[in-house]
This record gives sequence, structure tokens and C-alpha cells, in this order.
Amino acid sequence: PVFLPLDPFTVNLADRDAERYAQVGITFEIDDAHSADQLKAYMPSIRNNILMLLSHKTAAELTEREGKLLLAREIRRESLRPLGYELPADAGAEHGAAPAAAPTRKKKGPEPVYPIKAVQFSNFIIQ
Repeated sequence: PVFLPLDPFTVNLADRDAERYAQVGITFEIDDAHSADQLKAYMPSIRNNILMLLSHKTAAELTEREGKLLLAREIRRESLRPLGYELPADAGAEHGAAPAAAPTRKKKGPEPVYPIKAVQFSNFIIQ
């Protein structure tokens, strides 16, 4: 695999009872170098989507393992959107967290190949 590290994100969290912030380091696992070039071209939109996503989270949501797994899936979904990809709601659930509902769709052909295979956290600090 090819890995594409992103600059760290520092955001204020959505906690109402206290001023909390998170510093999150993210690395994408991608298919190939061509995908890395494509992602770099869309990086301003990708970073914006990730910042918007992170700023709506609370410290309690991000403290638990399940919250981090959900966040990784949401980051993947939001990072693929600027490239024109829409992930199904249960995409990425195989990486540890169960989907909200069991998938009921019928197979209609091969699954699409997404440029981002996985989202890895390189650091995760909540204060």
C-alpha cells in the first residue's frame, strides 16, 4: 500500500460544558501513487470536510474506541466526496465497528474501487 500523511488537524470540539479541543493526525492508506496525486489536488476541499466533521464532535464521542472507528469511516466518506465518490452508509464497517443496520442490498456487480482504502490515526489528543 501507499500512505499519504496529512498535516495535523487542531479543532475546537462541540462540547458545551467546557472548552475542549482535539489534535488529530491522519494518514490515508491509498491504492497507488496516482491516487496520491489526485488526492493532493483536492486537498483544500478534503481538509475542509475533515475540519467541519471534527468540529461537530464532542470529547465523549472521540474518547471511546467505537467513536474513533466511526470517525475514521466518516473521514473516509468526507474525503472521497470532493472526488465525486459516495460511500454507502455501512462502508468501512469491516474495520471494527458494526454498521447501524444490516446491509440488505443485492449485489449488482463488482464493488467500486475507492482511492482511499483506509484512514489511519497517527496521533489523537483531546484536551
